[in-house]
Amino acid sequence: MKIVIAGDLLPWSNNANLFKKGDAKTLFGNEVCQLFASADYSILNLEGPLTDATVKQQKIGPVIKADKETIKGLQALKVKAVALANNHITDYLQKGIDDTIAVLKSAGIDYVGVITTNNPNNCKYLSVMIGHRRVCFYNVSETFFNRPTNNSSGANVYDEWIVLNEIKELKQRHDYLIVIYHGGAEFLQYPTPQTRTRFHRMANCGADFITAQHTHCIGCEEWYNGSYLLYGQGNFLFAKQSEGKINTEGLVMELVFDDEEEVQINKHHVQLTKQACLSYSTDQTLSSFYERCKEIDNSDLIIEKYKDLKPDNIIESYLLAYKGRYYIWNKFKKFLPKRIWRNLFESYSYSQIMRNLFVQTSDRAREDIYYIWQKLLSKNNNK
Repeated sequence: MKIVIAGDLLPWSNNANLFKKGDAKTLFGNEVCQLFASADYSILNLEGPLTDATVKQQKIGPVIKADKETIKGLQALKVKAVALANNHITDYLQKGIDDTIAVLKSAGIDYVGVITTNNPNNCKYLSVMIGHRRVCFYNVSETFFNRPTNNSSGANVYDEWIVLNEIKELKQRHDYLIVIYHGGAEFLQYPTPQTRTRFHRMANCGADFITAQHTHCIGCEEWYNGSYLLYGQGNFLFAKQSEGKINTEGLVMELVFDDEEEVQINKHHVQLTKQACLSYSTDQTLSSFYERCKEIDNSDLIIEKYKDLKPDNIIESYLLAYKGRYYIWNKFKKFLPKRIWRNLFESYSYSQIMRNLFVQTSDRAREDIYYIWQKLLSKNNNK
């Protein structure tokens, strides 16, 4: 029995025509096509809706989608299922999700990770018989602008009490439980403290294999309590990426089960070429990956790398948003009666309000900002 799991994918303007033609060999290369063709079951993260919707979600950050016809590329690759619990599945609101589900159903491709308005319970996981084993795929995302509401569908977002209890219950009914987790710090090749804690707790509750997507780079691995944990699978085929950058590489994971219930986990290194298509790397040793994995218990090193990851971006995007739009005006208005200035100026711009809302609701933003504050605090203490 063989299962293949790939990372983030969304057709882009530079390869959409190849997806529409179903030209899998050009898009993914012979080796990757053969890997998917040989699998009993395969799944990847679909990083956005397949829709013709035009009304965008109000959020900060990129709003992305792909044409419905690009599903032909996934069919040609022989993808069996896609994970939808991510930070872009709600980018085009309810219509985007509805269109995506309709396209997937029409193509005969399973999906997991969304909580729909008409079926709120059974889209968090897939239960699949592969050979004589019942395998569960559980898909969950960190909280971004992707929560479901009473009136609209959304991603299955991480609520620790709910997730851990669901994993316990699902493990009782399955032989092997795979968690596809959408989260972690983008472009950090190590797990954040929050991510590692969550992975350990999910493993303790019965998850056999956990992989993190969303980080857009290959991270680290570890075995913990008999479970395999991968902190960053990297991109599969996603966005306009520059050659030589860490976001142009990813791992396609292959789980091979033998008759004695043993599982062999293979890692296949793929890269993005100049033509916005994949190539199978000539270097499959993953030497830098294994060297990095040796540092996974060095929390001081990891936190320092985390602090240095994107401080300028966070300070400019989030911390300044707390100050409001008219910083100087806010200094002087306290000397004027409220009735004079209250309706003259809004204290915060729309984008600042959205950023502040994101900090309040997003797991990732709160952890990011916490370590940036720590960095700023240490600088001040050293003065």
